[in-house]
Amino acid sequence: MLLIFVADDQSPRLLYILNEILFKRLQITYTVTNNYDYFMRSHMPKINYSNSYIPNCVNIPAYTLLYQENILKIEIEVTANEKFQFTFFNIPFDFSKLIEAPKQQITFDIFSASFYLLSRYEEYIVPKFDIHQRFKAEESLAYKHHFLQLPLVDIWAMELGNIIQKQYPEINYTLSEYHEIHSFDIDFAYKYKGLSKFRFYKKALGNMLRFNFSELIKMFDQSLKDEYDTYDFIFENLQKQQAASIFFFLVAEKTGQHDKNLLPTSPDYQQLIKHISSKFPIGVHPSYHASTIKPMLQNETNVLSKISNQPIENSRFHFLKFKLPNSYKNLIESNILNDYSMAYANKIGFRASTCKGFNFYNLSENKATSLQVFSPCIMDVTLKNFEAFTPNEAIFAIEKMKQAVKNVNGTFISIWHNSNLSNTAEWKDWKAVWLKMIAK
Repeated sequence: MLLIFVADDQSPRLLYILNEILFKRLQITYTVTNNYDYFMRSHMPKINYSNSYIPNCVNIPAYTLLYQENILKIEIEVTANEKFQFTFFNIPFDFSKLIEAPKQQITFDIFSASFYLLSRYEEYIVPKFDIHQRFKAEESLAYKHHFLQLPLVDIWAMELGNIIQKQYPEINYTLSEYHEIHSFDIDFAYKYKGLSKFRFYKKALGNMLRFNFSELIKMFDQSLKDEYDTYDFIFENLQKQQAASIFFFLVAEKTGQHDKNLLPTSPDYQQLIKHISSKFPIGVHPSYHASTIKPMLQNETNVLSKISNQPIENSRFHFLKFKLPNSYKNLIESNILNDYSMAYANKIGFRASTCKGFNFYNLSENKATSLQVFSPCIMDVTLKNFEAFTPNEAIFAIEKMKQAVKNVNGTFISIWHNSNLSNTAEWKDWKAVWLKMIAK
């Protein structure tokens, strides 16, 4: 048990980040006090979280962020650091009056910096969006200062655990075990199978006008397997590697420019959903506009629940399109427990600078929520279309990201699409990338 001294009253932000860093990441229990005399008399292992240095305990300087209630634009200076990789909110203590040099102390506010990253504070401050109204990776602190591919919050937490243990050898911290989750977004259940007559013949006409006779053969030859029907291959290899997965289903009520899957009324699609949900955890893949329209989100969740005959607790937004805090607030009010959208579409890496699940903190309401957020760090489309990696380059990048996650005993989460494991020319050789990724 740690005793933590704070110079101010306890705040929701402070209690949230102490729970995320000390309890959830290090499995260290703690209690908080602002009674200086009590703190000084105590013989418990101690952390001083204030701007006045106290000898014989772990000292962490306190920035004002955790005691604020509003959202302010903050000028942040990021500094390279040998032990912590990168730091900000650097506030050196005044050691001029000390007889001897301090032992275990940190020169930056690790709690405020972690809160800034986990709460996605920067996504609330006049953010710049892309054409899909998504927060741009290029606007993030992590991208600008070259730590997007580091789970920085988890690195900080582990180093804090080391410092606490050096000061108090009787305190043992415990990291979680390394895990992998290889998830799938079902944006196109099948290429042609299950299409309505109108959509089928519309595609056929398009292929005729382009003189694409090979595609016409695929459409009308019933003996050929649908190109996007890669499910047996996926199931067989996930089972072979004993790999965990979650399948997210796009069940938009109508098709549109960005929602082109089979309708949830399709018998073929319903059969597929039932089949997969009997084997793996599933989640809703809210359609393009459902991220901002709560009734649409709730309807799609209910539709998937009815088809699968199970409650829907997991979600990942289509196009990774969501806006804080409203999209997450809508998930909570739709009884979603876990979200897997915290990633960038055009850059690999850790959007919230963590590879461990964390509770969403609603900055607008200044309170912690029950929604658990998980951060995928790679996606097939990101690797191929945005990062422009060759298959071999993608394998190297994946291994690098895996190692970053292994270093802090986190959870490596990938996003793939069944349609991109097909034999189409565009995705030729990418099956090998997926197989290499899931291999033990």
